[in-house]
Amino acid sequence: MERISIDHEDVVGADYSGRSLDKFSAQGSTFTDCKFDRVKVGDASFGAGTEQSLYVGCSFDRASLTSLVGYVRFVGCTFRNARFVRPGADYLEFVDCSFTGRTTGLELRGAPHGAQNRYEATLRGLARQGKPEPPGYRELALRPSNQIHGNDFAGAELVGVSFRFGVDLTAQKLPTGDDYLYLPDAAAAVRRAVAAAEQEPSELAGKAKFFLEDVLQREIDYGQRQLLLRPKNYERSKVVPPHILLAVELLKR
Repeated sequence: MERISIDHEDVVGADYSGRSLDKFSAQGSTFTDCKFDRVKVGDASFGAGTEQSLYVGCSFDRASLTSLVGYVRFVGCTFRNARFVRPGADYLEFVDCSFTGRTTGLELRGAPHGAQNRYEATLRGLARQGKPEPPGYRELALRPSNQIHGNDFAGAELVGVSFRFGVDLTAQKLPTGDDYLYLPDAAAAVRRAVAAAEQEPSELAGKAKFFLEDVLQREIDYGQRQLLLRPKNYERSKVVPPHILLAVELLKR
């Protein structure tokens, strides 16, 4: 399969549509008005190295991106029926992007997780090669938050899509309808739902309480103030477990 490597280039209007790539690597580069439609990438190192790569006004419609990693910022890009597999979400940024159709597997993080350990490991690797710390790398690797705002998910079906570590959902357009439950104050909603579950002495209520406290509360503890839930994403053998349905019902109350 084909491999593409871009190093410190300004790429304008390139068309990578429909290509099957073993690896796409970009370091310290800017892509403007480029097409990545229907592209399949086995190793999507869109922001390789120790610098950020920027994608402005690009389209990733029906793209399949595996292991999307690195210091990457997407601005004003479109993702229609895009598929993400094992994305490394710590340094992905999305600003004013549009997601429509079936969007699968994307994780968005409001802040890097484990940044200090990753930063120190990179420095050790550079030292072994006799290389100094690159200018600006510390600020990039240890930044306190990611830019994730102005994105439009209203026309998307979110399949296995998660917002974690402090993504401000009030700064996005979210899908609505019976498939989704939006909790603007997740901590208060979970607290009330747990209290309600404790009033129902049954095994099912106990499992619902465990889900609320172990799964949702953990996300809140990690800094996620609002939650967007889609019960269908918890399906097993195409059936949403009853304790998940009960937990959602308690949250709705």
